[in-house]
Amino acid sequence: MARTGLALAAIGFVTYALVTQWAQVRASLQALSFGAVAVSLVAVLAALLASLMAWREIVGDLGSRLSVPHSAGVLFPGQLAKYVPGSLWSIVAAAELATRLGVPRARSAVAGLLFNILLPGVALLLAVLALPALLGAGGGWFLWLLVPAALAVVAALRPAVINGGIRLLLRLVRRNPDGYELSRAGLLRALGWSVLSAVLLGGHMWVLVVGLGAPPGSALIPAIGGFLAAWVLGFVVVIAPAGVGVREYVLVLALAPQLAGSAASALTLAVVSRLLLTVADVACAGAAAAMVATRSRR
Repeated sequence: MARTGLALAAIGFVTYALVTQWAQVRASLQALSFGAVAVSLVAVLAALLASLMAWREIVGDLGSRLSVPHSAGVLFPGQLAKYVPGSLWSIVAAAELATRLGVPRARSAVAGLLFNILLPGVALLLAVLALPALLGAGGGWFLWLLVPAALAVVAALRPAVINGGIRLLLRLVRRNPDGYELSRAGLLRALGWSVLSAVLLGGHMWVLVVGLGAPPGSALIPAIGGFLAAWVLGFVVVIAPAGVGVREYVLVLALAPQLAGSAASALTLAVVSRLLLTVADVACAGAAAAMVATRSRR
């Protein structure tokens, strides 16, 4: 009940900010071209496909090799559960879908947990690039948040640490940990796809920022790093569905200096970005479900 109330409060704050600055928001929307929005959406879709390949590498390295269509049929519909408050619902949903393909629940749950650690972990490392922009905008507390977290991620992204964590987790839930190890090669492949996904995810925001007139060169790092910082923070704040409210706040801090100090323009892009990500999530889930249904009828 408390989570629902906080989520509604976050949505209310974003709505209030939009309404009170509607004249500037409307002007920003009118200035944003269809081409910029379309290219940004393509970047989001490409980021989701790269994340799919990262998840596929993880579950495959753990012992369940799935085709790309089958992987999409598990991950993309499962990811829709992230819009429910709490970060674990997408893992639970994907684990249930994977059982239809013969993947043990424990294995797909471990793969989902690793996926939800590796991708945000990589995004966090890249988010450090946005520190100068965030510090300049008065977000000094990010220094104490991002840097220690990034150092912890660097220390943890090793097979020995990851596999030790898997064994401990499985013992805690009274599962046999044998056979649940991620190889160095599998980890590197998953990390490679995660890096690509994170860069593309941040890149979609850069396209939008440039679409509103920001200089492409100077806006590149603040836009990519700022979005990833906002995305990671929204990911870990489990009380808000898909980080609503949190992501918008961080994006306004990071992007307003690139948009002539206009908080309204930055908020507009934050909302447009959220709409694009939602459209991409639904489109990928729908396409994956249709693809699986078509293959099953053959």
